Amino acid sequence: MRCMAGSGRTEPAGSSQEPAPSLRGWLRAAAFHYGRVLGNGYRARREVAAALAATATERVLDVGCGTGWFCLAVPGEYVGIDLDRDYLAFAQRRWRSSQRRFELTALERLDAGRGFERAMLINCLHHLSDGEASAVLGRLAQIVRLRLVVVDMDPEGSNWLQRALLRMDRGHFIRSLSQQRALLARSFAIVAERCFRNTPRTAVQVLFVCEPRP
Repeated sequence: MRCMAGSGRTEPAGSSQEPAPSLRGWLRAAAFHYGRVLGNGYRARREVAAALAATATERVLDVGCGTGWFCLAVPGEYVGIDLDRDYLAFAQRRWRSSQRRFELTALERLDAGRGFERAMLINCLHHLSDGEASAVLGRLAQIVRLRLVVVDMDPEGSNWLQRALLRMDRGHFIRSLSQQRALLARSFAIVAERCFRNTPRTAVQVLFVCEPRP
C-alpha cells in the first residue's frame, strides 16, 4: 500500500478515476491480499473494528487502504485511498458496493467534501518519513471529526520471527512505541493504546485510538 503525502507525486485525483486492471496487476494484488490474510489472520480487523466503533450513519476514511481488507470494519460509508493502481483495482472488484468507494489519490489531493467522522491508518506509518507522516496526520486532523485509529508494528514486542519479517518489510521507518506516540501526539490526543498479536502469533502490533484536539 502507498499512503504518501507531500511527496510531489502526480497521481490523478481519483474521484472519477477507475484503476485500470491487468492480469499481472491482479495477480500481484491477489498475492499480496491473500498472503496477508493467511499470514496475519483476522485479529487485526477485529481489533480495528472494535476501536473504530463506527456506526452505519458515519463516514470513514481509510488512508493507504491497499486491497481494501479493512473496509469490512466499517458498517456505513467507506472511502479508501491509495496510490497503488493494482491494489485498488483488486479492491474495486472484491469489495466495492454502494457504500464503499476506492480512489487513486494522495491524501493531500483528496476532495474531503463534508469530512469524515472517523479514519484509519493501518500499517502505513512505517512507510512514511517523519515529515511525510506529520503531513498525513496534520491533514487528517483537519478533516476527521471524532476518531482516528492507527495500527503499526511493535518492534519492542517482537520475537525472532517478527524481527526477521521486519527486516524484509518494504517500510524503512520502523519506530519504537515512544517514537510513534510522539509522532501522533503532534496532531492528535491519544486516548487509548494497546498491543496485540496477530492470529498465528507471529507478529505484535500496536493500536492507537486518537481524537482531534479541541
